[in-house]
Amino acid sequence: MSITDNWVADAFEAIELPRRMRLRLTRNGLTVVPVTQAHVTTQMRIFSQIDSGLPGWMPIGEFKVLPAREGYKPEPDASVVREGQWNAGSSEFDEGSLPFVVEVVSPETKNRDYNTKPDHYALRGIPAYLIVDVLAATWTLLTQPEDGTYQCTQSGPFGKEIAIPVADQTLTLDSAQFMRI
Repeated sequence: MSITDNWVADAFEAIELPRRMRLRLTRNGLTVVPVTQAHVTTQMRIFSQIDSGLPGWMPIGEFKVLPAREGYKPEPDASVVREGQWNAGSSEFDEGSLPFVVEVVSPETKNRDYNTKPDHYALRGIPAYLIVDVLAATWTLLTQPEDGTYQCTQSGPFGKEIAIPVADQTLTLDSAQFMRI
């Protein structure tokens, strides 16, 4: 990490924004992203379904994925870690402990969610990446990362169930509960 990288990381940590906004550090710099109620509600409903449908796992959000690669730590909207294998005081999780990640699409993040983040997550070996598009009322599940690319893609409209493999279980999300803008 260079002096410039440290300066940007320090600035990123020091900036305070209203709760209705998020600050994202991407390859292109700092971006302020408004958080819609559709985004928040969908994220909460995903957490609820994880909590009730995936015994032995804890839903997590508002975290960074470690290690930094190319100075970048992705910040997915949701994932899970095994119960008892996480630190309640931490907001960073190792990529190897994440069986899947979820991004809820916002107008400002749409291009990154569909075109940049799949490569980041596949390169990290995260087994599944779910894109929940509250703008189009659709979902896309990418699985089987190999050589930095997901090999399998499934998509559907809100209203269909989404089966995500998690270790020796399957998490089934009811996308009818997701909210559309």
